[in-house]
Amino acid sequence: MPHRKLALMTASLLATAALTVQVAMAQDAEGSPAAMPVTEVDVTLQEFAVLPDVTSVPAGAVTFNATNIGPMDPHELVVVRTDLPPGELPTREDGSFDEDAEGVAVIGEIEEFDPGLTQSMTLDLEPGSYVLLCNLVEEEDGEVEAHYALGMWVGLEVTG
Repeated sequence: MPHRKLALMTASLLATAALTVQVAMAQDAEGSPAAMPVTEVDVTLQEFAVLPDVTSVPAGAVTFNATNIGPMDPHELVVVRTDLPPGELPTREDGSFDEDAEGVAVIGEIEEFDPGLTQSMTLDLEPGSYVLLCNLVEEEDGEVEAHYALGMWVGLEVTG
């Protein structure tokens, strides 16, 4: 019987030690929670395309580094969660993506910025289908240019 008590105490101590190690590994040197890994996605914006360096990322923190190479127009980067095909999102009369429509959720946005610049944002993404797009609308020479309608969109899968 004493051996059984010793075995139970040893098992209990080992389980406590393992839990302590797991908790310690989830903290940084100051005892704060350790930072979760961040996935980086470099996105090139140009007339008229959205070109990410990957088409799939793991769920969690994702940093989008958007570079506008123009050459003429400002652009923005909007991240939308949806099960709709990227080129078939609901639109307004001017050809822009309808951010308030059913079946879509805007998760984040880098506001309009000029050619030659890079802007970044970090979002916490859950598994699912997303669309990266530019939703600017400009009037040029009396004609409306809706960047989404002109093809500035691409799908992104977030895996779990």
